[in-house]
Amino acid sequence: MTKDKRQFMIIEKEIFLGTPKYSIHKSMMYDLTTAIKKMLALDTLVEDRERYSYHLQEVSFSEVQEPLILTDEVKNSDQEELPF
Repeated sequence: MTKDKRQFMIIEKEIFLGTPKYSIHKSMMYDLTTAIKKMLALDTLVEDRERYSYHLQEVSFSEVQEPLILTDEVKNSDQEELPF
Protein backbone atom coordinates (compact mmCIF):
# COMPACT_ATOMS: atom_id res chain seq x y z
CA MET A 1 0.00 0.00 0.00
CA THR A 2 1.46 3.37 -1.02
CA LYS A 3 1.20 6.38 1.21
CA ASP A 4 -0.71 9.31 -0.29
CA LYS A 5 1.70 12.25 -0.41
CA ARG A 6 -0.81 14.84 -1.56
CA GLN A 7 -1.04 17.95 0.59
CA PHE A 8 -4.04 20.18 1.24
CA MET A 9 -4.62 23.67 2.56
CA ILE A 10 -7.70 24.79 4.46
CA ILE A 11 -9.08 27.91 2.83
CA GLU A 12 -11.05 30.22 5.12
CA LYS A 13 -13.67 32.34 3.40
CA GLU A 14 -14.84 35.37 5.35
CA ILE A 15 -17.61 37.64 4.11
CA PHE A 16 -16.96 41.16 5.37
CA LEU A 17 -19.25 44.00 4.31
CA GLY A 18 -20.56 41.83 1.49
CA THR A 19 -17.10 41.12 0.05
CA PRO A 20 -15.50 37.68 0.33
CA LYS A 21 -11.95 37.48 1.67
CA TYR A 22 -9.93 34.28 1.34
CA SER A 23 -6.98 33.19 3.48
CA ILE A 24 -5.02 30.01 4.18
CA HIS A 25 -5.79 28.79 7.69
CA LYS A 26 -2.57 28.99 9.77
CA SER A 27 -0.54 29.11 6.50
CA MET A 28 -0.03 25.34 6.72
CA MET A 29 -0.45 22.24 4.58
CA TYR A 30 -1.85 18.94 5.80
CA ASP A 31 -2.37 15.39 4.57
CA LEU A 32 -5.96 14.66 3.53
CA THR A 33 -7.05 12.99 6.79
CA THR A 34 -5.67 15.76 8.99
CA ALA A 35 -7.07 18.49 6.72
CA ILE A 36 -10.57 17.01 6.84
CA LYS A 37 -10.45 16.62 10.63
CA LYS A 38 -9.27 20.22 11.12
CA MET A 39 -11.78 21.59 8.62
CA LEU A 40 -14.67 19.79 10.31
CA ALA A 41 -13.51 21.02 13.72
CA LEU A 42 -13.30 24.60 12.45
CA ASP A 43 -16.72 24.32 10.84
CA THR A 44 -18.17 22.94 14.09
CA LEU A 45 -16.62 25.64 16.29
CA VAL A 46 -17.49 28.66 14.15
CA GLU A 47 -20.53 30.49 15.48
CA ASP A 48 -21.17 32.83 12.55
CA ARG A 49 -21.69 30.40 9.65
CA GLU A 50 -23.06 33.10 7.38
CA ARG A 51 -19.77 34.98 7.65
CA TYR A 52 -17.19 32.14 7.77
CA SER A 53 -16.83 28.94 5.76
CA TYR A 54 -13.96 26.51 5.17
CA HIS A 55 -12.90 24.64 2.03
CA LEU A 56 -10.09 22.27 1.04
CA GLN A 57 -7.63 23.08 -1.73
CA GLU A 58 -5.09 20.55 -2.99
CA VAL A 59 -1.55 21.90 -3.20
CA SER A 60 0.09 21.41 -6.59
CA PHE A 61 3.87 21.35 -6.73
CA SER A 62 4.05 20.47 -10.43
CA GLU A 63 5.18 23.95 -11.45
CA VAL A 64 8.06 24.09 -8.99
CA GLN A 65 9.27 20.49 -9.26
CA GLU A 66 9.94 20.50 -12.98
CA PRO A 67 13.50 21.49 -13.89
CA LEU A 68 14.12 24.78 -15.62
CA ILE A 69 15.27 24.27 -19.22
CA LEU A 70 17.74 26.90 -20.34
CA THR A 71 17.62 28.06 -23.94
CA ASP A 72 20.75 28.46 -26.07
CA GLU A 73 20.44 32.21 -25.66
CA VAL A 74 20.79 31.92 -21.89
CA LYS A 75 23.63 29.39 -22.19
CA ASN A 76 25.68 31.85 -24.25
CA SER A 77 29.00 32.43 -22.46
CA ASP A 78 29.08 36.13 -23.49
CA GLN A 79 26.28 36.78 -21.01
CA GLU A 80 28.33 35.50 -18.10
CA GLU A 81 30.27 38.75 -17.92
CA LEU A 82 28.72 41.49 -15.83
CA PRO A 83 28.18 44.86 -17.55
CA PHE A 84 29.87 46.86 -14.77
